[in-house]
Amino acid sequence: MAFEALRDTQRTMAETLERVLAEGMLPQTLLFSGHTGSSRLTAALDLAFLLTGEEDRREMLSSQHISLFLSRPLRAELSAASSLLLRQRNSRSRRFYLQSMRKVLMQYHQSVASLHREASGAKGIRDERLDGDKSVSAAASLIDERLMAIEEEREYSESEIKEAVSEIDALLTDAVINVGKKTAGATIEEIRATQAWLQEGVDEKVVIFENPEDYAEGAKNSLLKLLEEPPEHAHLILLSKSPSRLLETILSRCRKFSFPELPPERISAFIAQSFSIYGSYGSFDEFFFEEGADEGERKAMEENIEAYYGALRDGQMLPPSEEDRIFSSLEKSGGYRYFSSMILSRLEKALRDGSMGSGRARKLYATLSEGIRRSETYNMPMRISLDLVLREAEDVS
Repeated sequence: MAFEALRDTQRTMAETLERVLAEGMLPQTLLFSGHTGSSRLTAALDLAFLLTGEEDRREMLSSQHISLFLSRPLRAELSAASSLLLRQRNSRSRRFYLQSMRKVLMQYHQSVASLHREASGAKGIRDERLDGDKSVSAAASLIDERLMAIEEEREYSESEIKEAVSEIDALLTDAVINVGKKTAGATIEEIRATQAWLQEGVDEKVVIFENPEDYAEGAKNSLLKLLEEPPEHAHLILLSKSPSRLLETILSRCRKFSFPELPPERISAFIAQSFSIYGSYGSFDEFFFEEGADEGERKAMEENIEAYYGALRDGQMLPPSEEDRIFSSLEKSGGYRYFSSMILSRLEKALRDGSMGSGRARKLYATLSEGIRRSETYNMPMRISLDLVLREAEDVS
């Protein structure tokens, strides 16, 4: 069935895309707008494998005809995928693990491989298969090799799974996850290399660009040139959390599909259906942290939440050393989204139980919500945005 993965969360959108595709009305350039977690990436991947005629490879996210440029923190999802596989060792957790890891590997497409061979990502790893090559590309190749060893549909022993996860974790450094780049998304060089690849041969090819509104100006201009005259067999899918920040000339060249935010009850139902884990989750970020964090990370997160919430509640700034400790911890774990959602939940609770004046609780909730929106809309680092929220809270009466 077409758009099978998407139907689990966005059935209406799956039916819309299926109808457009069946009618032959799908243009070469598309824009899927919505927040991270709205299933826009799921839709893009479903569509990409349909367009390339590789539906049978969708589950394993394996294709040489699809290139992916992600712009999201992945560490929390990868940790959750590892934890679930170690605990459950069933086909569902194994599929989630393979797909999560392959989201990283799809960014190492052959079209841009040469650009990343010099980026170091395997420092300190001793593996004879690296043959002295410490680049992120070499580490990614080894991860792919190890993943293929657990693709087969069979029961795996606990020792087999532990060995595979341990080997992959050793290779999966932050540099490898981020493709050796300091900034997320596609660069000018990558877009140019991708354009050259798209012009080769006659096979159907798909490129997915996530959050291009955050790209550097040069990359945005290169993307515009690609969108102006896409090669005949090329399909370009843009995923945007803030399409208003895209160049009007980019917007005018895309057919737009808007993905509504998923309500918590639908997220919780999907998680229960997928992993037999029953609970209430406000977001996938919350689920990833709850399932992937170890005891030390949980304790650190609780301390960070308590310290920041206390400062916000009292209208005070944190001492610089404390603020640096909190934000450094969140940056290391990739836990900003979970952290901010938990602070919002604490404010909602304060409003319900009366532990804070209702007027102040509402104003602080609005201030923090605006800070989060500001960060997402204008690509402002969450560290700066949360610091500004504390400063603004000093004036909330």
